[in-house]
Amino acid sequence: MRKIRVCILSVAHVHTPTYVRCLRHNPGAEIVGFYDEDAERAQAFAQEQGVKRFCDARKLLEEEKPDVALVCAQNMRHARWVKMAADAGVDVLCEKPLGVGGMDAQDMIDHCRRRGVRLMTAMCNRYIHAYREAANAVREGRIGRLVAVFASNKGTMPGGWFVQREESGGGCIIDHTVHVADLMNCLVGALPEEVWALEGHNLFSMDVEDCAVINMRYPGGVLVTLDASWSRTRHFPYGRDLTLRLVGTKGNIYVDYFSPNNEVYAPGERIYSYYAEDKDQMMIDDLIQCYQEGRPFGITGEDGRDCALVAEAAYRSLKAKAPVRL
Repeated sequence: MRKIRVCILSVAHVHTPTYVRCLRHNPGAEIVGFYDEDAERAQAFAQEQGVKRFCDARKLLEEEKPDVALVCAQNMRHARWVKMAADAGVDVLCEKPLGVGGMDAQDMIDHCRRRGVRLMTAMCNRYIHAYREAANAVREGRIGRLVAVFASNKGTMPGGWFVQREESGGGCIIDHTVHVADLMNCLVGALPEEVWALEGHNLFSMDVEDCAVINMRYPGGVLVTLDASWSRTRHFPYGRDLTLRLVGTKGNIYVDYFSPNNEVYAPGERIYSYYAEDKDQMMIDDLIQCYQEGRPFGITGEDGRDCALVAEAAYRSLKAKAPVRL
């Protein structure tokens, strides 16, 4: 069976080295090269990762003829690279958020559809086994009717272009809301009817928000509260979390993705060393299997658009200082 040829368009995102590692761990994948418009960043990435560098993105797409392009650019530049790959007849796996606004994401979806290529959004948390088991339990009614969800997707402040509004589109809200919104959209089978967001600029002196609480009301009255803050400072033993407490009329389910860890005590600090499943590897493996098995991508551009709409609504709520409807 032939290997699936993968190229990378922009290496600006911090997850790019992770995807390189995951692709190399999959015997069915081949990385054919990458392009990045920042010469200094491109040179450093080529040296650190050992991936062939191209000085022209169109040349990479035309000469190497990849099956799929990984778009790992700044949030506000996703559309450029997605459309370039689509124009070359190449499928796309795009980092989250697919678009900063719903119209931006829909434009990418429509462009890929016109070019006859497939578009997948990198919502890796969908692959978490604990989430899938919890979602099945909810759908089967094992905790009665779902009433509320208390969620957290906190992390460290990433710095760089992530805190430059013109490149990222915002702060911790655009960075973290989309993941949990995607999990809830998938679980409920619908978008929230209403979103109410609160922000804070409490931890760092910068323009974008570093703390946020997002409240969502889904059809059937399901209430979701999400802490999406960049509140994991260097003093925390682990840089991020992902938790869901699902509250039903007959029981509760608690999902904590990073709970499998070893506590490592070093001089003056304690570190959580996570050791369990790798959701990024599962996502990349699924991408490759889609080609090998001839099936559609598991997470679509429409999925990426829908969770981006929730983040967009959160920013509209901040501006209105009130709940907003989608």
